[in-house]
Formats: sequence, C-alpha cells, structure tokens
Amino acid sequence: MNCPVFKYHPNILENKNVIHDKGICQCCGKQVEIFIDSMYCEKEIACICLNCVADGSAAAKFDGSFVQDAMRVSDKKKTEELFLRTPGYRSWQGEYWLACCDDYCEYLGTVGLAELESLGIEDEVISEYESKKGITIDKKYLTKSGTMVGYLFRCLHCKRYHLWIDMS
Repeated sequence: MNCPVFKYHPNILENKNVIHDKGICQCCGKQVEIFIDSMYCEKEIACICLNCVADGSAAAKFDGSFVQDAMRVSDKKKTEELFLRTPGYRSWQGEYWLACCDDYCEYLGTVGLAELESLGIEDEVISEYESKKGITIDKKYLTKSGTMVGYLFRCLHCKRYHLWIDMS
C-alpha cells in the first residue's frame, strides 16, 4: 500500500497508531492491510483506511474527527487538516495536539526521560511543559511505556521540540 503523507503525523507507520492486519474499510469498502480503528464519531469504528483519512472522506461520511483536542491556530484550513484528515495518537486521557508558530506541530511519538536525554532536549521541553502547566514533574517516572508518558512534537517552522505528558 502506498501510505499517504500526513503533514502533522509524518511517521504514522512507525507509531502504534495503525493496525497492520487485513480489514475492510468502513468508508470506501476496500480490503486493506493497514488501517486505524478509532475516530471521534457516533458510529463504532473498527477499520478506516489511511487514504479515507487523508482525503477527508471518513470524517465527512461519519461526521467525526480523528483528534480530540488541540491548541488553537488562526488558520481554519490547518485546523480542518488536523482534525479531519490526520490520524490521532493513542493516549490515556485523549490526545492533545500542540502548536507553535501559529501552526500545528508534527507528532513524533511517545518518549520517556531516556529518549529526551538522548536527543539532548530533556531540560528544555520539561521546563516548558512545567511552566505552561504550573506543575513540577518527577522526571524519574517519565517513561516511554509506563504510567507517565511523554508525547513529543516538533514545530514545522522553528523546529523546536515540545512535550505533552499524560498519566494513567
């Protein structure tokens, strides 16, 4: 399958956001081997192919979206692209998409303290998160697959990294 490119979720196949299995897309009816199984809508979703996400037909057909919440940007077209044509990411409390430079950031994946340290951005992104939320994070609990998980984003324009944290 030729996977569509998602501006705000460029490495979709590397993240745990897609199912690699055979299924029938509930939107177009085609048999697919890569799909997503969730969407914010009234209908129960088990299989939506990435092409139907990318072209907006799934959001239109099921009157739904793929992202629960996000920071605000001024361009309505960017908001439509994120919510209606970009697969979300899996999180405990529902995904929250970050923005920078008046555009949504690209989602890079889950991270813990070790991954942030290896990128050399630990202090920068954790300090920014703490100042925005008004809390202090006990960094030893921040792991890629634990009870406190980081979601790493990068600005498409200034290339700064940003972090969102979720806890079970």
